[in-house]
Amino acid sequence: MRPSPTPLRLALASAAALASVAAVAAPAGAAGVPAAHTTTPTTPSTPTTPTTPTTAYVDVAVATVWTSPDSPRPVDKPALTDPVHPRQWLADMTLDQKRDLTSSNVTQTQTLYGRRVRILDSEGDWYKVAVPGQATPKNSLGYPGWIPKSQLTRDPSYGRALDARPVVQVDRATTTWLYGDAGRHRKKLQVSAGTRLPELARTRGAVLVGTPDDKPAWISARDVHVRSSADAIPTPTGADVVTYAKSFLDTPYVWGGRSGFGLDCSGFTSSVYQTLGLDIPRDAQAQAQEGGGRPVAVSDLRPGDLLFYAHDSGSIYHVAMYVGDGRMIEAYDAATPVRITEARLDGDYWGARRFLAG
Repeated sequence: MRPSPTPLRLALASAAALASVAAVAAPAGAAGVPAAHTTTPTTPSTPTTPTTPTTAYVDVAVATVWTSPDSPRPVDKPALTDPVHPRQWLADMTLDQKRDLTSSNVTQTQTLYGRRVRILDSEGDWYKVAVPGQATPKNSLGYPGWIPKSQLTRDPSYGRALDARPVVQVDRATTTWLYGDAGRHRKKLQVSAGTRLPELARTRGAVLVGTPDDKPAWISARDVHVRSSADAIPTPTGADVVTYAKSFLDTPYVWGGRSGFGLDCSGFTSSVYQTLGLDIPRDAQAQAQEGGGRPVAVSDLRPGDLLFYAHDSGSIYHVAMYVGDGRMIEAYDAATPVRITEARLDGDYWGARRFLAG
């Protein structure tokens, strides 16, 4: 892990940025961006005891959560560095190597730039973490696994900004760029849909956000929504969920994937729902049996319902989303990017769950 940044604090960066853009700030609501919120950040406690794990923040575009520190293979190097190179990682793997991620259970999940993790243990250059917001029976704190220390930071000023300032969420593009200037000429980092960062300031076409490395960056206003908090995301309809899910068509499949760079079946459904403000469990089995959804008969299927598939043993192995008219959208397997296909309602079909009202 890099040492916590000390030369610049987000509070100071915010004040300077607000002054520099005041002359060109857009009126409230421009480009879907409300006026900047000016609540003063409060200082949260910093838990350090074993029973209250330390909080850290993801400092790469997407951090893969590995089954163990020994899980990565030589081909996985682009996913282990800082910065990471998710597209290169997928391009470098053969189909057999992509399938091996699944068959050998190499990866567990992913978490996005700026997201919190809870540190549970340490081994060499790795931290064992739990990922909040990805519910699982495996750990009550969140989905567990291992992340390289170099991909995390523990800067508390970023955490305070994340708690106190409006939330900028990437939800109008599957991936977008952070820039070093308001004119968006100097690319810094490509980030995924679902990324949430604190708002610091804005212009007519861009929003200034705080980042885990303590260096504010600009993002296109057309690729984000800005809200007072994640809790302020409007409750979606089934049509909203399906429309957003379709934006991921042709996104590559990757086991454990939960980003606009690559997805697995339950990573797809859980991240779509989470970006639209509804948290459901990370894995298909838990989504079907512990996610709080209501059973739905085939005759009553509606857009946004989740469809589950099970082995003869009853173990659920796949989830897809119903889009209407007898069709579904899914992240199917390592050879198949996200697609829309005929809904399979026989054979291994286990049942459907509805997580939306109505």
